[in-house]
Amino acid sequence: MEKYISKNMSSHKNVFNNNVQIIFDKEDGKCGMKVSLEEIVDVWLETLEPELQQTLELEEKTWSEIEELETLQQEKKTREEDEKNQQVWNMLKLFLREQIVKVLNEKGLKINKSNIRSIIRECRIKIGYRTGFYCYSPMDILFTEKEWDEFGEECKNKRISLSLPIDINYRGYMYENDIRGNYFDKDFIELRDSPISDWKWLETLTK
Repeated sequence: MEKYISKNMSSHKNVFNNNVQIIFDKEDGKCGMKVSLEEIVDVWLETLEPELQQTLELEEKTWSEIEELETLQQEKKTREEDEKNQQVWNMLKLFLREQIVKVLNEKGLKINKSNIRSIIRECRIKIGYRTGFYCYSPMDILFTEKEWDEFGEECKNKRISLSLPIDINYRGYMYENDIRGNYFDKDFIELRDSPISDWKWLETLTK
């Protein structure tokens, strides 16, 4: 009688009825027999010892609890990271707003929609030639490298991880990192379109 081993086993699923067959090959590679997976499971369950069943159930419960705990921990970590990122974005938007007001004051311009958009437009540069794509590079227009570093330190002092580009200047014909090219787009678009009432309170602070 042929002796079958697990390493010579394969499976096949019938796409019409989803039945799975376990195929056991002989030592010479030819098919020796086919058995329905359902039949194998039924026989195994009938002969399953109560002690082994309890052990398997306990193992499954333990793994389920571990997976649930890991999921909760990951969700907590994700929430904390999201909160930190949101804090950084809020601080960045305020920083950019304050720098725009500073530049307006230095130029003796009023804080109005036209002048705000004019300053933001100065930060816009074209990417490459004949592409029609633009991005924002505010370094040396709204703030210096020193002021940018100080802003980064402010974030760190508040125990917020500053995930902002270090070098946001345009270098040659392309940015060193594609992310830097579009990094400020969302913020400047929001600042450009925000109502003038969002800016007026800064006017009193600069006087």
